[in-house]
Amino acid sequence: PPFARRPPVSSSSLPLSDSKLHPLLPSSPLPNPQNPTMSSSTDAMASPCSHDQFDEPDRERVLNYVFQAASDDELSIFKELVMIILDNGRGRPKEAIEELRVEDVGQLEGFSALHIAASKGSLGVCRYLVEELLVDVDLVDKEGRTPLLFATYHNGGTAEYLLDHGANQDKADHDGSSLLHYAAELGNCEMVELLLAKGAYVDPVSAYGTPLHVAAGKGHYGAMKILLDHNADYNKMVNGVTPLIVATDAKSMKCIKLLVKGPMLKREIVTSGLISRGSNSLKNKDYVVAAKLYSKAMVLDPDDAVLFSDRSLCWLQLGDGKKALLDANRCRKMRPHWPKACHRQGEARMLLKVT
Repeated sequence: PPFARRPPVSSSSLPLSDSKLHPLLPSSPLPNPQNPTMSSSTDAMASPCSHDQFDEPDRERVLNYVFQAASDDELSIFKELVMIILDNGRGRPKEAIEELRVEDVGQLEGFSALHIAASKGSLGVCRYLVEELLVDVDLVDKEGRTPLLFATYHNGGTAEYLLDHGANQDKADHDGSSLLHYAAELGNCEMVELLLAKGAYVDPVSAYGTPLHVAAGKGHYGAMKILLDHNADYNKMVNGVTPLIVATDAKSMKCIKLLVKGPMLKREIVTSGLISRGSNSLKNKDYVVAAKLYSKAMVLDPDDAVLFSDRSLCWLQLGDGKKALLDANRCRKMRPHWPKACHRQGEARMLLKVT
């Protein structure tokens, strides 16, 4: 079915979530970097610069220590590991830490230290990596997921930090799912608000639809309301499915009502506001502005005969008999027996005869 959850994945090395759309980090799979055995382990590592130079057991050991320090926000230990073990005085710590990635563990393949730090809320390590080492804030793992994506799921503080330091709020993974898709899938209203406040596009499309599709499919009313308040397209069709159909499949009556009534109410509010401003402009004899406002209102409500009557009056006052008659004829067609419609037709014809 459309927008079904992704198939479960597993790994023999690290515990993962039950869905590719919900990436979780292991709680504590790594050895403690403060363990006394560390010194004897590091003695055997002869001046490694990148993981390609490590023997496999050593590479895994270094990765574990570095990632555990990043996870625990042990900044002093993390710095020593980067400068002494990884870089070994070569003066290229940025390249050394960017090259250190998780390998061959399924869903976490390609994870970097910044991914770990961002997801665990390790703000000190994030600052060091981004501001001192100038690590690419949009590093991606094998799935195309950035550190911000995992911060979006697990820690609002590091998410805001990364956004403030240049992270791309619209970056999508290899499946086309954006950060807003992930936040909507989780129903994380705070993160949805943050991403939109930072300029995230409200209607990116992936195989799962838009973020509104995803939120509707999960029954996340709060996230849906925020998206709609930011003008998400409630009629967007992806693979023949609209958010309303998804909400119906999810059997969430509250979400269904929001999609049915919310846009209609919003349309009525916007239309009434345009009409009110148009009427004020008409009273003030600002006919050009009034005609423009009535035209905008007609886009939202094309069957309102009064709008055509009032805009016809604007054209009359501006001396445009052709437009005045066109609007008067439409008005008369909608309400054949309305005296004002007949009156507008007569006025327009008189103007055309005179001109």
